[in-house]
Amino acid sequence: MINNPYQQYKEQSLATLAPGELLVKLFEEAIKQMHLARIAIEKKADFSVANDCLNKAQTIVSTLTTSLDMRYPISADLRDMYIFIIKQIHTANLKKDTKMIEETIPLLKDLRDSFEQAEKISRRNLHMGGKAI
Repeated sequence: MINNPYQQYKEQSLATLAPGELLVKLFEEAIKQMHLARIAIEKKADFSVANDCLNKAQTIVSTLTTSLDMRYPISADLRDMYIFIIKQIHTANLKKDTKMIEETIPLLKDLRDSFEQAEKISRRNLHMGGKAI
């Protein structure tokens, strides 16, 4: 049982999200972690902070990879993109390379934006009585 009302609210909010909305939130969190890692590295702060942030981002993308439904042709393309991003994050973490982080963030943003747009179209179709894509 969770005693923290804010934590309860967060968990309830996540539990009620549509799958597309959850994907967008996951990408937003991965992007946030990448930014935090870049800042930690640039400030020559505790590199363990950067490591933790990059590991979190990598875990998110790895989870997205394992959740793909390979019955759809686009899933193979997404898997390849996710694997590339995971490798970029891993290498950036090993080298503490802010340039690699900066190059990876736009890929995550593009994916987030694509899923966000798909979610909006799906929601609009549902409200108009059509079927979601």
